[in-house]
Parts: sequence; structure tokens; C-alpha cells
Amino acid sequence: MLRKLVCLLTALALPLLPLGLAEEAGTGVIGGADGPTSVFVTGESADGLAADAGIGVIGGADGPTSVFVTGELTDGLGRTVAIPETVEKVVSLTAANTEILYALGAGDLLVGADAYSDYPEAANELPRMGDYAGPNVELIAAAEADVVFASTTLQQDAIEKMEALGLNVVCVEPTGLDELYEGIVLIAAVVGADPTPLLAGMQDAIAETTAAVPETTEPVRVYFALSFGESGDFSAGPGTFIDELIAMAGGENVAAGSDYAWPMYSLEGIVAADPDVILVSDYGDGTAVEQFCALPGYGELRAVQEGHVYALTDDLVSRPGPRIVEGLRQVADALADAGAYD
Repeated sequence: MLRKLVCLLTALALPLLPLGLAEEAGTGVIGGADGPTSVFVTGESADGLAADAGIGVIGGADGPTSVFVTGELTDGLGRTVAIPETVEKVVSLTAANTEILYALGAGDLLVGADAYSDYPEAANELPRMGDYAGPNVELIAAAEADVVFASTTLQQDAIEKMEALGLNVVCVEPTGLDELYEGIVLIAAVVGADPTPLLAGMQDAIAETTAAVPETTEPVRVYFALSFGESGDFSAGPGTFIDELIAMAGGENVAAGSDYAWPMYSLEGIVAADPDVILVSDYGDGTAVEQFCALPGYGELRAVQEGHVYALTDDLVSRPGPRIVEGLRQVADALADAGAYD
């Protein structure tokens, strides 16, 4: 557990402003009777493409068959990154980006991934390029990937070494749902995939889940246990996915007002917060709730006494990937079971 702790939509799809583009940005379309054959971007693009980048779409009446980026783009670190004209091999250094690539139908481009990339099942067969906190630059270079998708946090040293070797590194690691949409669009554009079906599916799943949340309900105070016991009582504060998911499900995150994204509590602090519901991150063995409730002193918590302690699959609420919608469903199901929607 401790190791884990350390560790545009194109103009074809939406009439709204494409995700990842600033309001000042513009889009242009070149095409004919069968639909657009090229979509390009001009102007400022704060969180997606650089001003001189272009998105191309090749397709016809049945929709796009290829989406690609030419020129330069701005990645999750705010860096301007050049993208090669042909992307046939990629390496992913985060489990979330690996999931995104497979969900986009681009898993066949992967020639390597980090040690935590375990979904879908096919990802387990990929050559390992080190772990999230320690990418193996030598192995990555030997893979001769056209693009390496990296983290925005713990991989800075490796990024500098890879770029010194002439590798094209794109950093994508969203911290919220809107950024996740932008990240998916960005990755799709780089590898030549159409993000529309994936994003539409995610948005439909979210709409289905949130439709069950009453517009007016009594505030339900929720405490999220990222860890507990000997690992420390860490929770999730503002700027985290779980904070956003709790709010979307109609809950009130106990740690929402914290000064830190991952605040540490004491047992006394949790008791004082008196949460109605406790959500416990489960790392795979299925015993997280039992372990939490059995700790000395935790049985005094009202949520424990009322049976309102629920497990969340860690990968579904911590990985900024497509399955975050399943994490939202787990949060909503827990609140519903606790009577929050009655």
C-alpha cells in the first residue's frame, strides 16, 4: 500500500468548443460533400494544442478513419512538444495512459509499459520499462518508440534523460474529469485515433449514474480512507478525483476544505468529523473494510457502527483513465446503500 501511495473532441463530434482549446482558439474544416477531410486549429490553446499545431482528420460519410497531430502541442507539463508525422510505436509509463491507449483501440502500438500497467489483460504481456516512480531509460530508448507517454509528477529526471536521447515525450496525467477528457483527446490525436466513441461512452455512463442523485438531499458527509492503520490515515482533499467523484455522487467530502490534496488525519480527527459514510480504498485483496473496522478505536466511529463503510476499487478511483466512470458508480452505489438518496 505504501508503494502505491508514493508512487479536440474533433469538430465532427460536438458543436461545442473542443475540449483542450481556449475560447480564443479557432477551428477550421477542409472537406466536401462526404464530410470534413481535415480539421485544423488556430489561435491560443491553453491545455491542449500549441497555437501552431494542427489536428487532421481523414474520413468521409461514415466518420473519421484517422486523426492526427502535425506540428507542436502543449502537454500536461505545459511544455511545447514536437510530434513526428508517423507514430507506429509508443511506450506508456503510467497505468492510466496504458488504459487510455487500449480504450482508444491503439493498444497494438504499445511496445512497452510501466510495471503497474495491468489493465486490460493484454497489458500484462507488454515488456516492462521500469515502474511509475523509476522508468528504465535504457530499456525505453532500446524500444525505439516514436512517442513516450509519461507522468507529470514523479518522472521528471527520466523525462530529461529521454529527451536528451532525442525521444519524443508527451506528459499526460489529469487530476480532474475535464482534464481527463482533454488528455484522452490529446493521446488520441497523437496516435491517430478517434476519441469520440470513448468519450461519448464515458459521458453516457456518468449521466446514467448522476441521474439517480436527487437534486436536493440532506448533506451526506463522506470520509475517504486512502490508507489507515500503520500506513497512516491519509485521505483525499481538493483537486483529487475522489473529491470530485464524491461531489458528483451527492456527497460532501470531509477533507474538501483541507489545504492539501492528500491530508493526513488522526483517529481523533476522523471521530471529530463524524462522517455519515466511510469509503475505503481496496488494493485488491477484498479485506479493506474488515481491516478498517477491526482497528482499535475505529469501531467507535458512527459510520462503522451503522454499517456504512464501503470498499472502493483503488484502480477505479485513483487512475485517471476511462474506468473512472466505474469508480463514480461505486461511490454512488455506496451512498445509495447508506440511504443518502432516500
